Amino acid sequence: MSEASATRSSKAPTEIRLVVWQFVRVMVQLEAASRARGRQSAPSLYGAWRPAWQEIDRRLTQVGKTDAAAFSELMMEQEVVLQCRNRTQMSELVRTLDNVINQLKSEIKLASGDARRLTDLRFERTELETLSRRLRKLARTGGSSAPRARAKPKAQAKAGPKSKPKPKARSKSGAKPSGRRPATR
Repeated sequence: MSEASATRSSKAPTEIRLVVWQFVRVMVQLEAASRARGRQSAPSLYGAWRPAWQEIDRRLTQVGKTDAAAFSELMMEQEVVLQCRNRTQMSELVRTLDNVINQLKSEIKLASGDARRLTDLRFERTELETLSRRLRKLARTGGSSAPRARAKPKAQAKAGPKSKPKPKARSKSGAKPSGRRPATR
């Protein structure tokens, strides 16, 4: 392979941002798959993200024993910033999310009498479905997994002179601030 074609075919890793609870769901699923298949055929993402997983798991265990509010804040408000090195890893992530979503759908059917549990499961399913769609789009277009700002629907045209809308402030990437902080590693 020539140097030019090697450069074109080697793509920079894709940055992935997951809220800690999403990362936990993904890694628990990958860990189960790893145990079922054995170490030799363990998912590549599990091996790549295992150090971050072990650190987050330790922090969650430690904080969970002493401070429920800090545990909740870590799970729901902080992000883990990771890398997918190639399309194979991105595909593995999307497949893993799909498996988790299917498991949540089954759990929802079984939790029919527990309103609180149903609300929690539906929230997780909806958030993971949104993440899956965003990652599928990311796999097609490249870039970062940070959520993008949604455009507001345009109001119907009024009679009178037309004026140009004022541009809205955005970051360089065009991403809307998420209000979440990356978890420290």
